[in-house]
Amino acid sequence: MKKLFCVLFIILISLPLFCCSQENGNINYTDSSELSELSEVENIKDITQSEPETPLISEDVTENIDVIDIIDIIDNSNALEIFIFGIGKADAILITTENHTVMIDTGENKHGPQIADYLFSHNIAEIDYLIITHFHKDHVGGADTIIRNFKIGEIIVPNYGKGSKQYNRFAEAMRESNIDETILTKTMEFILDNSKFTVYPSEQEYYYYGDSEDGEDNEDEGYNDEISVNENNFSIAVSVNHGNNNFLFTGDAKSKRLKELLSVDDIINTDYDFLKVPHHGRYNKRTAEFIHAISPKYAVITCSANSPADERVINALEEVGANIYFTSDGDIFCVSDGNDLTVFICR
Repeated sequence: MKKLFCVLFIILISLPLFCCSQENGNINYTDSSELSELSEVENIKDITQSEPETPLISEDVTENIDVIDIIDIIDNSNALEIFIFGIGKADAILITTENHTVMIDTGENKHGPQIADYLFSHNIAEIDYLIITHFHKDHVGGADTIIRNFKIGEIIVPNYGKGSKQYNRFAEAMRESNIDETILTKTMEFILDNSKFTVYPSEQEYYYYGDSEDGEDNEDEGYNDEISVNENNFSIAVSVNHGNNNFLFTGDAKSKRLKELLSVDDIINTDYDFLKVPHHGRYNKRTAEFIHAISPKYAVITCSANSPADERVINALEEVGANIYFTSDGDIFCVSDGNDLTVFICR
């Protein structure tokens, strides 16, 4: 039995696809002041030139999936693969089909080199669609590094402006790379290989923190007045269909935005297998309603040890029987072959 396990383990680590980045690993996190000066691919390669360490698959693989089952899925060229970077309370999500790549959000500024390193190590030179759900620093922060070091087909952004230093770096990188963003004002659809992507814009022109609709989590943001723009509710939502499997990514959608999504027939009538939980697992008065409506089999919460998910959100997910994963535990890897879906943690 031990010999069999060793053989399987050797086979597994020989697969380059499983070079899952670890939370610290070989990444040299760069100070934001240094990162802003990185404008050439060589700069990033200098930071991340060491070989990635051998990854370990967590023992708590969902449903105790056998190693052979995972290998069989990954050997399928029609697979859809989703990698959610274990960077705590920040979003950076990589979706790959056989021939194409989509990225949803880019973490904070300091995460840019880590994301670039992962893309380089997996021979990804081009991103077909870069989707920035909204312009908070934990979603747009690493975008300038990605734009300067990879060929970007199209950049999709929400319909509002921003004046932060993170946004300014993002905008400057687009100007330098001669890329114009697509401001999303209506639902967009595109097909990459055998996967269909549907991208949903926010529906209102303005959202404010003073709106009582968002309820209990206003205090978390530190805004209580009626004139501060609630950027979270501008979050772009992305739905992905791959065979019999469906995925939903919701950015930092809060109550008003969740209400909008609950009114979209295509979302409500879809049997979702996977949910990227809104707003890092924070609670608002529509969170439980939304989770029960979507009722995912798997749920990922992008949170940190210092800013964990709200217990009420976890309870709602448990009530619908979801298998719950936290980026505070490591990178989350998901593979779909169109029928079976495998999710596990790379620590």
